[in-house]
Amino acid sequence: MREQIRLTLGRLARDLQRRLRQASPRQRKLWSAALALIVVAVVTTVAALPRILRASEESVLANGGFEDGFVAVPGCGIVGSQWNCFTNGGAANYGFYDDSWDLVVAEGDHSQLIEINTKGMAAGDNDRYAGLSQTARVVKGQPYRFSMRGMIRTTSTEGDPWRYSVQVGTLDRPNGDWRDVTNWVDVGWNTYYPRTEPGSFSDFQTVFVPQSEVITVFIRVWKKWGVAFEELDVNLDAIALVGPPPHRQSETPKMGGMGGPVGEMQDGPMQDGPMQQGPAQPMGWSEQPQWDRPLVCNSQDLVYNGSFEQGFADTPLGDVGRGWGAFTNGGAAAYGFYDEQWTPVVADGKHGQLIEINSKGIFPTDADRYAGIYQRLDGLHPGATYELTLRGLLRGVGNEEEPYRFAAQWGIGRNPDWMQVEEWTEMDLGAIYPRTEPGAMGSYTVRFEAPGPQAVLFIRGWNKWAVTNVEMDFNLDAISVRACEPAGGGMAGQDQGRQGHGEQGGPQVDGANCLYVVKPGDSLGAIAERFGVSMDVIMRTNGVTDADMIYVGQKFEIPGCGKSGQEMGRMEGSMEQGPIDGPQRPGDEERPMGEGRPDSAEQPRTAKSYAVREGDSLGAIAERFGVDVYALASANGIDNMNMIYAGQELHIP
Repeated sequence: MREQIRLTLGRLARDLQRRLRQASPRQRKLWSAALALIVVAVVTTVAALPRILRASEESVLANGGFEDGFVAVPGCGIVGSQWNCFTNGGAANYGFYDDSWDLVVAEGDHSQLIEINTKGMAAGDNDRYAGLSQTARVVKGQPYRFSMRGMIRTTSTEGDPWRYSVQVGTLDRPNGDWRDVTNWVDVGWNTYYPRTEPGSFSDFQTVFVPQSEVITVFIRVWKKWGVAFEELDVNLDAIALVGPPPHRQSETPKMGGMGGPVGEMQDGPMQDGPMQQGPAQPMGWSEQPQWDRPLVCNSQDLVYNGSFEQGFADTPLGDVGRGWGAFTNGGAAAYGFYDEQWTPVVADGKHGQLIEINSKGIFPTDADRYAGIYQRLDGLHPGATYELTLRGLLRGVGNEEEPYRFAAQWGIGRNPDWMQVEEWTEMDLGAIYPRTEPGAMGSYTVRFEAPGPQAVLFIRGWNKWAVTNVEMDFNLDAISVRACEPAGGGMAGQDQGRQGHGEQGGPQVDGANCLYVVKPGDSLGAIAERFGVSMDVIMRTNGVTDADMIYVGQKFEIPGCGKSGQEMGRMEGSMEQGPIDGPQRPGDEERPMGEGRPDSAEQPRTAKSYAVREGDSLGAIAERFGVDVYALASANGIDNMNMIYAGQELHIP
């Protein structure tokens, strides 16, 4: 109430200020007196209102008046803090600005200016869009009144009277893609002013009824025609979404029945990323609504070799960080994977992963070329929240006039096939730099829900256009994935409490059970044999569904291993000696292939090929045949040494 009265009176004062600039000296005196009376009224009225009450309804959007500051967003410009931005690129230029020209500010001292122009273009593209979005917490099923003020200005004073439009739409989920919105509403602002002669602001109001506990509001500016040498400027201000505040719900959601978003939700927009409404919370979470307790993501890192300091594997695609697989989509392009050691493009340590896509000397070339890396994550809790962080940089040479020619994306899949990833999310890593003049490494953080006990993390570079003699270089470093939990709470089954155990392998005593960290060359069958438990028991205990897919650094809880500290010490020591699957026994080298594998120690050194069996690992196979594991992987086109499968035929170099 207080705020609404203050804004209304302030609006009247601003209208009077505009009139003063155009009035005669005598009229200015009269208007000045009126303005003084309004100022007194504002102060007196607002001061007289009760200060102890908050309105039963309030705006759930942050920084709707753009008085709380702006931030620089690569690819857009200067965007109001708490807001996200988007464009659809193409043959047009875009700009986002903090506009403080009082003639184009409806309330306060700032407004958001969004510009679409075709300056210097012989012809632009039709249907160019640029806009803002913000996610807010709401009460499901309750009406919320959306309102905003705006003004449209242009350098083209003649033409189609409906050539520009401003629209509003929503999604009932966090963030999301503006292109998924289907309920766009035209705000009906069809008065266009000259760019340097602004007029009055227009108003718009409507009602939204969210169908979930979050709503994302999208506002987009639409330049319909590709007219050359034309500029469209739209100022937005006083944006509000008024309704019951979410923390005043009469009922506290119960565990397993929240249906609410996952992620740290405070008074601003949520973290970017494909967070979705998920299943019931994992056991061990508090029944207190998760958004009332900030999430903390400082558990054990689930990514192996995320900083690429553990070395690289020589694969048919190039040098790929150990523990990672690599992929491309081929076509008319060349690809490269490298151990990057150039200091300006290494964020952590001395090494990073460089991924290259180029069309040097290739004509014609193909558009939409992809190359990336992936790694399997195990021991996840379905529906729980995890945080991905990484550092990255895009640079290149060729086609510099296209500012969106390259992109970096990430996705989550259920298997190592990158083409089956259902949703790729673009990562904002900053500007695209010249190939030999890199800028600062960008940072990216996003939270996501685990789709199951295992998932595969994919990160890829995208060279969008089929232009010859273009090179894209994508640098990656400091990749991590950590589980998140509400502050002060714990997630049952997480690895908290186990941190500090050795990362180099070897069993760790954890009460009646043991904790084992997978080492290079380990296989699940060999681990089970060492501990004297069945492989099926280890798989059930740790949520492993595929015995052939384990990775270095993965942690296994070994149930009921029942060893004393002295016996554990002897066991750990013995595992550091000899071949992974135990020392070779007399006569094993003479046993024909296909007649079984005594104690997992079969060692047919004279064979030229080998059929992978259940429980095998590439390291163990290489050791049995006396060859280097990386040479074995290279000879068989294996990108990820942790991912072989039973029945696979391997050529022994």
